[in-house]
Amino acid sequence: MATYSSTDIKCPFYINDNPQTCKLTCEGIPPGSTIANHFLNGKTMHTHIERRCAGDYKACPWYSVLWHGKYSMAERY
Repeated sequence: MATYSSTDIKCPFYINDNPQTCKLTCEGIPPGSTIANHFLNGKTMHTHIERRCAGDYKACPWYSVLWHGKYSMAERY
């Protein structure tokens, strides 16, 4: 499985993915931070990216947390 190109991804919080380590990296809430999401296997990560990052990203639980957390925390920074 290859990493996804920026043209495949719709989610504004996606940074990158690594199929070898089954790691998906998204923006974090505090400025300059990231969130690393580790999957049990590449197939699970691929399925998540297809359905959420490159698909219906607003249905992703991390999107919801980041969207509400990032923009409500923006006032504090």
